[in-house]
Amino acid sequence: MKKVTMLLILMLTFTAAHAAVKTLRADFRHRPPEMVVSGNQFSGPLKEIIEQAADKTGYKIKWRKAPFIRSLKGVKEGSVDILPRTVRNEAREKFIAFLGPIGYQNKDIIFLVKKGNEDLINHYEDLYGLKIAVKRGTAYFKRFNEDNGLEKQVHMDDTNMVRMFKRGRFDTMVVLDRESLEDALRKHKISDYAYANYKYIQKNGNYYGMPKKYAGSRMFSLLNKSLLNMVTSGEITHIYQQYGIKPPVQNKENEQP
Repeated sequence: MKKVTMLLILMLTFTAAHAAVKTLRADFRHRPPEMVVSGNQFSGPLKEIIEQAADKTGYKIKWRKAPFIRSLKGVKEGSVDILPRTVRNEAREKFIAFLGPIGYQNKDIIFLVKKGNEDLINHYEDLYGLKIAVKRGTAYFKRFNEDNGLEKQVHMDDTNMVRMFKRGRFDTMVVLDRESLEDALRKHKISDYAYANYKYIQKNGNYYGMPKKYAGSRMFSLLNKSLLNMVTSGEITHIYQQYGIKPPVQNKENEQP
């Protein structure tokens, strides 16, 4: 009888311990070098950082691979709890609560052109009259995002965009994630490209997005505090350095909307 009672106690203790660990649903996408998808494996500093921050507050992360536009919709609807590296802007403030930032990074907006066509765009005004490829759901910079006078061709992802670039379907491609784009270009063996002379210089905060319903909740506060403590302790810098990647800086000067 004692053995049965002891076994029951152990089972209840085990169940209670596991029940205390809650799960957050997070989406992942290939954005090297900070987020890397290789087959069914996900890696990179942004994954490790949020997992550590969540673990310190009694949460675990369950990851799913998804294109950004689907993830953004999931956050808006509340079916996705965490979305790494979400650019903060006025439109997204309406449905996203932002964790962080874990730092600030230079995220200049550049324009891909065929090699030899660098002079095609020397000023913002040179964009008018051009066919411009944009990635669905991506926030670039306020003037560009809201400019209805530009001819923008919307594409699903980097792979689709580089294929269309190779076929000459547009004049230029606006680029936020240079490393990710160049990874796609290499995979498709495309080297006949350059960047236009004009670029928009900006420094963005590196945030994790959560559904707005979490704003002000105890869970959100604890998770945000955990992240910011990792910033001040140097853990964020250390994790980035382990991956051989330049860590974000803590100077928020010139952060763009």
